[in-house]
Amino acid sequence: MNFKLEHIDIEINHRCNLKCRHCSAKAGDGFHSGELSSEEIKTILSNARPLGLRKVGLTGGEPLFDERKLEEVARFCVNELHVPIHTHFNGTMITEDLCKPGGVISLFKSASITFLGGDAATHDFMTEVKGSFDKTLEGVKLMAQYALPLTVYYIPTSGTCASYKELTPVLHALGVKRIRAMALAPSGRARTIYGETAPSPQEMVQFEIDLLEARSSLNIQVEAGYCTRLSMPRLQVLSGHEVCMSGRNRVHINSAGDVFPCTAASGVEELKLGNLKEVSWNISDIWNNSDLLQRRRAVHLGKVDACENCPIEVKCKQGCLVNACGTMSDGARRNCPVLNTLVPA
Repeated sequence: MNFKLEHIDIEINHRCNLKCRHCSAKAGDGFHSGELSSEEIKTILSNARPLGLRKVGLTGGEPLFDERKLEEVARFCVNELHVPIHTHFNGTMITEDLCKPGGVISLFKSASITFLGGDAATHDFMTEVKGSFDKTLEGVKLMAQYALPLTVYYIPTSGTCASYKELTPVLHALGVKRIRAMALAPSGRARTIYGETAPSPQEMVQFEIDLLEARSSLNIQVEAGYCTRLSMPRLQVLSGHEVCMSGRNRVHINSAGDVFPCTAASGVEELKLGNLKEVSWNISDIWNNSDLLQRRRAVHLGKVDACENCPIEVKCKQGCLVNACGTMSDGARRNCPVLNTLVPA
């Protein structure tokens, strides 16, 4: 099977005005001298075009922390590579000028804003910045006002699940038409606190019920990617995410040029596939030759017999590499045909 690199998510920066407890990128407000430049990002994306590139996500950190750089790369993707782009905001830095026709946000085919709780107390606790909930809600209002293609993300965590029930009708009244649920991954800052931060199975069940009820009563689209539907199977399938796409058609590139199988994996150092600075920005070298990607694809194709009778939890058996890596013991990983080389000597 020929695996085409159709989708790249790449970090514009590693900086953010929030300090989210779960952040897979471990972003902060300090400057990072090793960040990719605009020209380096353009070179990476140009080199990926012959591999089948047809969709680019520009992320961070908070992409608007470096608005000029974001706009430069966004216009390059749209005007020179002729590929659609999407992005993910925390919502707090959105202004009316950015939303107006010709503003940088108008360049994106889709954009998301994330809530980490349904009210100020829960959201601000997760971001560790007081007032962030109100600013995020204002960002939603502005994007909805200008009819920009917005999806609101919910990331349920322990103690926050119930709060979303009251937020959904508020967002709907503002004009939000799409909500995407995302399960917390043991990645980045969330990895060391995953046991206490991940919601309980009971919380997840009720969270799913609340979303299904909102979908029915408000006629709002509620969807989830493959990994999230492992724990919330009744949510609508996010188009293009019917199965795990890690290593099938995408990679995530962080602000230092490190390449990972997917965005969630970017917060798991063991899953790094290589660094583009070390291969002269030639992403095809990593895409075609990474040993970890080859093993991952073998699982996708059903060519690893050991996976058929593996006793590890369902999230691993059905394909979530990040959950497997973040929750397996070293003993279990030594018996894993995909992860065994990642066990410390």
